[in-house]
Amino acid sequence: MKMDNLIQMLLSIKNPENHFIERPELIQGYTEDEIKQIEQKYNFPVHGQFKELLMTMGKCSGGLLFGEDIYIYKSGVEYYFGESSRVELINDQDCQAFICAVGDVVKRKIITVAGINENIVSYFMFASDDNDMVYEWDENEETLKEFGTLFDFLKYYRQITICPITGESNNDFKELTTGRLL
Repeated sequence: MKMDNLIQMLLSIKNPENHFIERPELIQGYTEDEIKQIEQKYNFPVHGQFKELLMTMGKCSGGLLFGEDIYIYKSGVEYYFGESSRVELINDQDCQAFICAVGDVVKRKIITVAGINENIVSYFMFASDDNDMVYEWDENEETLKEFGTLFDFLKYYRQITICPITGESNNDFKELTTGRLL
């Protein structure tokens, strides 16, 4: 999918209860050089739809995606993408059901893309897999399933997302839509 098509696709989907403003003119992606920096910083390969997302709107989502749920826009991004967090995950006794379900998260280079419903449901990818598959983990049910591609997830996210604030305050808008990988 071409970058403009990704933006148009996401703009065409919006939950009627989502009041957050969209400013597509502010959408900005990372460059190839910045993608290489991200790969080095977080020790995983960036490819496929994840690379397209970062190159299209990794620096600023223009209000199409929010940092509360989509982790490339969330403060503390290291927790969701960093190598040390993968190691911590393996050693966390509370996460053993998850580890049993997905396997070696360090070797497979897990990337937690999003969390919804107060992070009870997590969406993640494996950077070592050369595909665009997103998986869904429901913490309450301790169930794992293949969700679909990253773009399938982004379409779903746009359908279900509601935001009670408009984002008209520049601070709110910037806080929720600015990419934080670099």
